[in-house]
Amino acid sequence: MSKLELYAAFGDYDRTGQLAAGRVVPEDIDLNAVTLPPTEIFTRMCKDLEFDLSEMSMGAHCYLLGTGDSPFVGMPAFPSKVFRHSMVYANTGAGVDKPEDLNGKRVAIREWGMTAVVWIVGILAEEYGLDVNSIEWVAAIKPRVPIQMPEGAQVTYMEPGQTISNMLDSGEVDGALFHQVPECFREGSPNVKRLFPDYGAAEVDYYRRTGIHPIMHCVVLRKDVYEKDPWALRNVYEAMCQAKDKTLARISDIGALSAMVPLLPAFLDQTREVFGEDFWPYGIEANRKTLEKLVLYAHQQGLTPRQLEVEELFGESVRAT
Repeated sequence: MSKLELYAAFGDYDRTGQLAAGRVVPEDIDLNAVTLPPTEIFTRMCKDLEFDLSEMSMGAHCYLLGTGDSPFVGMPAFPSKVFRHSMVYANTGAGVDKPEDLNGKRVAIREWGMTAVVWIVGILAEEYGLDVNSIEWVAAIKPRVPIQMPEGAQVTYMEPGQTISNMLDSGEVDGALFHQVPECFREGSPNVKRLFPDYGAAEVDYYRRTGIHPIMHCVVLRKDVYEKDPWALRNVYEAMCQAKDKTLARISDIGALSAMVPLLPAFLDQTREVFGEDFWPYGIEANRKTLEKLVLYAHQQGLTPRQLEVEELFGESVRAT
């Protein structure tokens, strides 16, 4: 029997590189994987269904499932997980010293509905008293999917030439939630500060209290491919687990470091102390608390008309994981 040919796209990660390089091969599948920036993957996949299989924004995945007509079937392999306390910034002249001080202010974001924004808005509202509807959210771009803004939300958009960095530095906005380090902060502007200066400690505390490691991206298979060859979802998922495990073993070999991080052995010890031996688990059960929170925040912020069940995010053959 000939192998099923699948065209795939992933970001440039160690945990997917094993698949892209052909060092891990899904059973009965000829996988041709390309490496691209994730935002490009999402656009090309959502707009033109260009790949059979790809990394996908969890925000977009939730939105599409919420429409009842998603072209994708998900698997609980998560190439991107990122804590987001580091992305909360304020102008030093805005009188903002803690997250709730952002209430009633102007706050810049890249895009309402972006997964990173979904997470940090949800966390700040639930844990720090952020009043989402009291804030004027100033977005760099309009949502790439036609989400229904939550009732009472105030979202305006930047003018051409405006950026999150220059608006934050000048005081045109009082704060910003930005998944990248703003240029003004990176260059040492005295006008900008982080609201969580020791964000690493805040993130460890958050994880110890909640068991949540925020998931940004999953992997999806086109529904038409799944309907024709449903076994492919499980086979690709198992290969992704193998690739992740091989990567974990490689970075744990400290005889020759796999990454240009001089203190990697110490960081690995610290990471295991907080997260355990498998500090990047795949599967539903190991990530259930995180996924339950994500579908709650997605609904609260208008991405879905109802709160999805966790199992709805993934195809039937990978739900018992």
